[in-house]
Amino acid sequence: MTAADVPESAVESAQNSKLSAQPNPAAQPNPATELSPETESKPTTESKPETESSPATESKPLRESAGPQESAALKEPAALREPAALQASAASRESAAAPERAAAPEPAASPESAVTQGSAGPQESAALRAPSNLQESVPPPGKTRRNWARELVALWILVPPFVVTLIVTQIGIANRELWRDETATWFAASLSLSDLSKFVRIIDMVLWPYYAFMHEWVVMFGDSPTALRTPASIGMALASSMIVLVGRRLFGAPAGLAAGLLFAAVPAISRYGQEVRPYGIVMLATVSAILLLLRAVERPSVWRFLAYGLAVAWIGCSHVIALLSLASHVVIALSAYRRNKLWTLIGWPVALVMGLAIASPVIIGGQRQGGTIGWIPDATWARVETFPGDLFDSPAVAGFFLVAGIGALVALAFGRRAWTAVFLATWALFPPIFGYYTFHEFYFFLPRYSLFTVPAWALLAGFAVRQIIGASSGAATAGAIGRGIANAGSFARVLTATVLAGAMLTFLAWESHVAVRDPAGGGEFAFRDGAAYIEAREKPGDGVIFTGYPNTHRGFRYYWRDRPLSEQPREVLVDQAKVIPYSWDRPACADPVPCLGDTERIWLVSTDPSGIATSPLNAVDQKAVEARYTVTEHVEFTRLWVSLLVRKPAK
Repeated sequence: MTAADVPESAVESAQNSKLSAQPNPAAQPNPATELSPETESKPTTESKPETESSPATESKPLRESAGPQESAALKEPAALREPAALQASAASRESAAAPERAAAPEPAASPESAVTQGSAGPQESAALRAPSNLQESVPPPGKTRRNWARELVALWILVPPFVVTLIVTQIGIANRELWRDETATWFAASLSLSDLSKFVRIIDMVLWPYYAFMHEWVVMFGDSPTALRTPASIGMALASSMIVLVGRRLFGAPAGLAAGLLFAAVPAISRYGQEVRPYGIVMLATVSAILLLLRAVERPSVWRFLAYGLAVAWIGCSHVIALLSLASHVVIALSAYRRNKLWTLIGWPVALVMGLAIASPVIIGGQRQGGTIGWIPDATWARVETFPGDLFDSPAVAGFFLVAGIGALVALAFGRRAWTAVFLATWALFPPIFGYYTFHEFYFFLPRYSLFTVPAWALLAGFAVRQIIGASSGAATAGAIGRGIANAGSFARVLTATVLAGAMLTFLAWESHVAVRDPAGGGEFAFRDGAAYIEAREKPGDGVIFTGYPNTHRGFRYYWRDRPLSEQPREVLVDQAKVIPYSWDRPACADPVPCLGDTERIWLVSTDPSGIATSPLNAVDQKAVEARYTVTEHVEFTRLWVSLLVRKPAK
């Protein structure tokens, strides 16, 4: 016999017979954590109050045997549960008011509580619990099976953000030419794994795992601009889906869907979703780690904390600076400590240390090479003022997310959701604040280095949209069909509002979206145009001199990559005997005259034009070149000059 076989009359009899002997269970403290994620595998249902003198409390046997429709109606994110003291006081008020409502029909459950953040007040919360004495009169049912089909259907909300973000980041993905940092990735990915391991000992140890991944990616898919940038695009798209899952656990499915879609409207997501750098992948790693931690503290297990630890290692191996997001993990752990001290004291620290230990070679090596980012401008107040606009790649979009985010934090703090507010505020604000105050030690204060904080702002904006649009959707609806209609209506309203907000953001940031896909590369060096110009006019035996930016040769070699190195112009002022194959450094000739030799024509490429073609050369090289060559052609591209030097006739 199961709980489903017990007639309602028997349940009522059991309640009435034991009511006088049992203390009021609602008055007993029941610890709950505010930030714990929503329970996925334990369906719940509503039990009506059976007496006038005692509020109903939840009965586990009846809850487990409840049908899927009733379960969906009462399911709410545990992150929104009320503290035990408020539940007890609400239960007392419910008991006092019960005689007045004894003859009145019981109102139906609000459909909104089945979809989002469980906005039911203390009185409704008390009404969802059945007396504990029912547990003695009803045999416990067998172990319930998870309805995987229903759970898969519920994941449909992951699809729209993924598809939208993928499309947005793929539009014009090959338009913009590779800029300096992207050519660095191409250079490293084109090395053998053996040479790559030697290369990272010189520079970019923090990007070793990313470079190794890109090496294998290039082997499989090639090194065209589209192929090189697609991993970042996919990473951003998957990150948008993970944002939906985090938002669903914190605020409900509609808010999660809104957050994922608003994330796609940020111009910076298009910008770095089309870049051959690890920002898209680290975005995915950061959000995934938070999702896995929320799942681990919800139902602790060794496997869940192991998955979380691996996600922490993934963050450290993708971009060391993104480990600043671990500050928000501390908030989650502190919130969960009230509910499960053992796992919080042991499981979470062990998983965290394991993840950091895996990433420690990258972290330690990167610290030793910290001087490579010493070029970042000083952290002045002027940079602080422009930081939000640079982070979102649009001041208007930054303003929207700041207003929505701050409003959401205030609503959460005053709505008994302080832990959730602290968690999201820490995720969004701690990394740039830490980078500002420790700038001269770590040089972390750069907008794109804090890109992993954008999901926090998206979650806050999704919650704000859900609250504004869904605040008036609390009318009671009877029956499963009515609840389904109400749920669909809630989704439709939030989706409509989100689409309108996304369209508004796109309009306000249209210039930023266009600049991201500008073939000129947003004012970067015109490597592609300069390389094409030389390739169309060069002759066998031509030489080349790169001046100005030290690694200009990387950009030109990328666009000449389909030709063997022996068929490309030779760098005449580079001491070829000292060139290391796995390094992009080019040692200069001590004496330029022997290096120039009898080369008849030299292409001079300057990224530091100052009015005279040869002026970027050092004094010794400039004197040797001007004495032997004359400028016969000169063309200017964006931030780049190309001049043809022809040898003067011998006297």
